[in-house]
Amino acid sequence: MIGRGQQSFDAPEYVRREILRYALCPGTDDEAMLSIMEKCIDECGKKASFSYRVSYCVLPVTGLDVSSGVIDLDDITLSSRDLAGNLKGCSEVVLFAATVGPGIDRLIKKYTKLDPVKALFMQAIGAERVESLCNMFCDTFPQKLRPRYSPGFGDLSLSVQPKILSLTNATKNLSITLDEGCLMSPSKSVTAFAGIDSI
Repeated sequence: MIGRGQQSFDAPEYVRREILRYALCPGTDDEAMLSIMEKCIDECGKKASFSYRVSYCVLPVTGLDVSSGVIDLDDITLSSRDLAGNLKGCSEVVLFAATVGPGIDRLIKKYTKLDPVKALFMQAIGAERVESLCNMFCDTFPQKLRPRYSPGFGDLSLSVQPKILSLTNATKNLSITLDEGCLMSPSKSVTAFAGIDSI
């Protein structure tokens, strides 16, 4: 391992087009839907208690075979042709975990029972918040990063999640835990690999 750290960020501006996209109504001009979104954003501001935190480590790429998908990152060995292609040419990779906290989960749970449309928007807002957090982390990292790649996408299995949380110290630093299916709690959390671009 080359290094390890954690960061906290100020709240980013809401990207409403992304919230609408996650809510499966991109580009809508329906006033009722837009009004519900704004009310949900306002409620999140008062009750979700978002925290924008990232825990990360930097690992050397000690071996990479694009054809087989075997990747050695010093403390972890993976099998993913998709990730191998993403990391080709990198000598180092940033492995990180990010979360906006458990408050949004409570609002999602509340509205799942009371108002499915609000529950949908709470889910969408949570997704937009954690994606914005990941973007801030990657955009402000001291070195140029390649597009991030997360477990559960392509052929990168969720089974790598326990090792990621261990390497990034995310359980201690961010209170992220896993269920039996390797899904994270708080639910609006992300883990990802981002190759450090040597160009």
